[in-house]
Amino acid sequence: MWIASGLTPERSFLLLAGVFGVFFCLVTPPHDPADEARHHVRAWLIVEGRLGVIGTKPGHAASAPRSIVRMHAPGHHYGEEQLRSGHIPAGSRRAPPHQKSEIDALHDRPLAENDRIEVRYAGAYNPVVYAPAVAALWLARQLDLSAVGGLLLARVFGLGAWCLGIFAALRIAPSQRWLLCSVALLPMSVFQAASISADPFTQVAIFIWFAVLLRGASLPVLLAAALGLGLAKPGYAPLALASFWLPDEPASLGRRSGVALAALAAAALPTVAWALVVNAAGEPELVPGADTAGQLKHILLHPFAFLALVGRASLALLPSWLEGMVGNLGHLDVEIPGVFTALGLAAVAASAGIDRGGLERGLRLGWLAVSGVCALAILAMAYMGWNPVGAPRIQGVQGRYFLLLLPFALVALPGLAFVREDRLRIVIVAALLAVLAVSGERMLDRYYA
Repeated sequence: MWIASGLTPERSFLLLAGVFGVFFCLVTPPHDPADEARHHVRAWLIVEGRLGVIGTKPGHAASAPRSIVRMHAPGHHYGEEQLRSGHIPAGSRRAPPHQKSEIDALHDRPLAENDRIEVRYAGAYNPVVYAPAVAALWLARQLDLSAVGGLLLARVFGLGAWCLGIFAALRIAPSQRWLLCSVALLPMSVFQAASISADPFTQVAIFIWFAVLLRGASLPVLLAAALGLGLAKPGYAPLALASFWLPDEPASLGRRSGVALAALAAAALPTVAWALVVNAAGEPELVPGADTAGQLKHILLHPFAFLALVGRASLALLPSWLEGMVGNLGHLDVEIPGVFTALGLAAVAASAGIDRGGLERGLRLGWLAVSGVCALAILAMAYMGWNPVGAPRIQGVQGRYFLLLLPFALVALPGLAFVREDRLRIVIVAALLAVLAVSGERMLDRYYA
């Protein structure tokens, strides 16, 4: 089929990510993406030369322009079905739709960078993840753009950097490119890439690592890619252990163990170093009673109780996590119908069954196990940072955190030898196009009059 012959993962990604990425950049109200307000403030402070973390200890206080800190209070535009679901806190109200005059007024508001207010918390990620936003905000400062103008420019720069990074991963990977393409084209991936966030850099770092592993690169290249994992959001360093299984690797057990430990050290070193910087700043408690060191001690003293807690949380939250992997956009208030969530997940699962590259069964199962270890690390970090010591539940975990593990988990799925690959590619792209289109329509309906 002539359509399928020109349908490559690179072309499909650039077309859909470009169109819908720009749509989300321009349509999403300022600071309505979850945590974008904090990321915006942090990126601006880096522009001013403040690389460290805001904290309560002496020398770690900070202030930022009022026009950025209070640009737009993110409203909760819940739908009626969300309010009836019982998953939303009692007493929550649905914010009214935005009016054009309201958005226009935000665009007209000047930056006024000398009118400042104190900031108590603006996130604690490595400043490297904000590189595209920092470049855009520096340029916006030189051009004397408004605060919202700087935000939009930062979104566009971030989207462009993400597209280039994912495109590079697709070019590097010798196989499983449709799997990478499909995960990157889930609405949550594209939406995050179109906001100021640490997630786009993290996804690029993980995809590059996945692609380098598939290529069976030399040790220096592996270590460089593993270092990128360490510079991303914390929690993903265990993915470095996947280097124990490399395609066509005849090395001895000792050699493979040495490579995996070296990669893990390369990923863990920047993670640990930055954690020390964060600790020195004395970040305020994210929730009352949270104590990272105390919670870690509790986990180590009661490992089986923690694993049981993880099991209960996974069973209870799995539906919301699956939804969050695909299309729970905006301030976690733009849902898509369940059938489209299922369609997106089915498209990603189907993409894992083509372009296989002859990966051995042991490798595929090994990478699946590594994704499980990484998921456990993410849950442990959430438990330590967002829950009182010994809390009976784990809160603070969103489906988008596990979205980035999908390539390593789904590579274990069996191939689809009984289906014509050229036709399946068309179905996959059409399904992802439909899910993205519905997500965009739901955002317009939820946010605007």
